[in-house]
Amino acid sequence: MTRDDYTYRILKLLIWGLGSLPVGIANFCADLFGLLWFKLDRRHRTVTLENIALSFPKMNPMQVERLGKQVFKNLASIAFEMAWTLVQDRESILSHITVKGLEHVTQAHAKGKGVIVVLCHMGNFEMMIASIVETGLKGYAIYRKLDFPPLDRLIREARHRFGVTMIPTLGASRKIDAVLKDGSIVGTLLDQNVDWYQGVFVDFFGRPACTHKGLAKLVLRSRAVVLSMFTVRDRKTRQYYIEFLPEIPRQETGCPIKDLENNTQAYSTAIESMVKRHPDQYFWVHNRWKTKHYCPWPAHD
Repeated sequence: MTRDDYTYRILKLLIWGLGSLPVGIANFCADLFGLLWFKLDRRHRTVTLENIALSFPKMNPMQVERLGKQVFKNLASIAFEMAWTLVQDRESILSHITVKGLEHVTQAHAKGKGVIVVLCHMGNFEMMIASIVETGLKGYAIYRKLDFPPLDRLIREARHRFGVTMIPTLGASRKIDAVLKDGSIVGTLLDQNVDWYQGVFVDFFGRPACTHKGLAKLVLRSRAVVLSMFTVRDRKTRQYYIEFLPEIPRQETGCPIKDLENNTQAYSTAIESMVKRHPDQYFWVHNRWKTKHYCPWPAHD
């Protein structure tokens, strides 16, 4: 047995303990850990408060800090909720999930080009994997392998329980083309900063955000239908509400560069609209605007 195997077993035992806690106690612990994290982690606290303040300029400093603390509490809750899912059976987990907008998936699938779902780090974003079951389609999700193998193994096992096949980002293009051709559904996150050579700059909350151009390339090549989807949760009851939104129309101007920019902007705008509905459940700790634009950007209204 390797060192990673031992670590995996210890991690699984720890998660079993966390997942067995009553909801009230788990939420109390998550709030406590979240507030401690907010207080002690100066770097992420600064990034979070700056992101919120610049994205919601009408908020006063007290409102920004209150929202920032709630963000940290919600993020801490994910660990306890994920542990809870690992000690529950599949049907029990699904009973806590309500899915809306499935008619959009049905309409998209009927076009016969496969379906791509744009996701963001909102709510307990791990629960989005379970929602694929409700579509009745074969599901795939693009993911980046974690640097800590035991945790990566544990999370992949949890996701596979719902019949979703994980596609590592490295070398994913050919695999995704094949599954879309079969009419399957593929989910991908598109709200992380990338280096300038990987993306295009689009407006996100009034600031230029370098966003991966791979999705737009894939859509223009495959002609797949793109939807957006988000999840929010009620921490007190561990109920998860997942909603598929209408199709994001594909834009084609005949200019390859403009098409990449326009379509990526459309996906980013969809994500922004979702975040505005539930800003306390978004992943503001990430430095979304880290890569800087090379020319002045219009000021936020």
